[in-house]
Amino acid sequence: MTLPEGPSAARPAAPGPERWLPCDGPVVPLSGPGRVRWRESRGARRRTMTMTWLDGREPVDLGSFRDAVERAERRAGPGTRVEHALCTTGARLDDTWCRFLAARDFLVGLSADDTAGRRLLPETARRLRLHGVDCNVLYRVHAGNADDPVGVYRYCRDELGVRHVQFIPVVERVGEARRAGRRRAGGSAVSARTVRPEQWAAFLVAVFDEWVRRDVGRQHVQIFEEALTAWTAAARRPRTARAGWERLPLYCRCCPVLFACGGGSPGNRFVESPDGEPGLAYLCAGYREFFDHIDQPMQVMAALLRSGRDVAEVMTVIARYEHERRAASDVSDA
Repeated sequence: MTLPEGPSAARPAAPGPERWLPCDGPVVPLSGPGRVRWRESRGARRRTMTMTWLDGREPVDLGSFRDAVERAERRAGPGTRVEHALCTTGARLDDTWCRFLAARDFLVGLSADDTAGRRLLPETARRLRLHGVDCNVLYRVHAGNADDPVGVYRYCRDELGVRHVQFIPVVERVGEARRAGRRRAGGSAVSARTVRPEQWAAFLVAVFDEWVRRDVGRQHVQIFEEALTAWTAAARRPRTARAGWERLPLYCRCCPVLFACGGGSPGNRFVESPDGEPGLAYLCAGYREFFDHIDQPMQVMAALLRSGRDVAEVMTVIARYEHERRAASDVSDA
């Protein structure tokens, strides 16, 4: 693939939104039904605190939630900018809730999979847009829905009408281990619901192939935009260097796509590498296949960005490349 000649269209060459929801897993009730708890992360230089609210299984009344938000903001202290994110199934989000979320500039992540609640999400997403609430979809990919990647992607794009999608692989360990007297997941056995590495690879590849041919610049998928950031970086160095890079297995440290995956989620590093070293991410093989697949179009998009051009031009590059290949094949068959 080669870049087209001529100047780029006059659109910003930026790889997506500034805010992705800082949830790294499915929505869970952290403290029992009907309650809300929050996690926080601070940006020391800009004095910014991001509060991620995870809702419980039962409805929380808006008054209680508003009080909790105000208490958390008081805790942040003067001079600190507070950014709020809410991970939710969306069941409670009527117009009153949406007005509150808009007034507080919440980033809302709608948790979705293939359960019955999925049919209610289009109306919730429409209501959030109507009130001007920034909304992402957190789509949990598991063994039961991973075999319909294009259908899942088109549901998020066309039925929900949401332009920012985060795919979250479901990985559930079923073994047990004891640490400090407490029972925790251990071993390498996983549940039947866990997405398999080859499923995860096939899911991401199929969605990417749809996205890169028609939706670049219009639809934002977190893992694709994070990958583009990695490919665009001047030096390909692992993003986990400050978080225990030396503890990764040698197999991982020698991998040519480590710069993109960063070693995988620390919580999922519970299998052995091919040479028997512990600490490899369960989905390693899936990520490796996916990142190998996207290397060429990512190189094109990275080159477009470095040239100050619109990454959406990659769609033209791919269309021209595939047309030329078909033409060459027709000639050889004649």
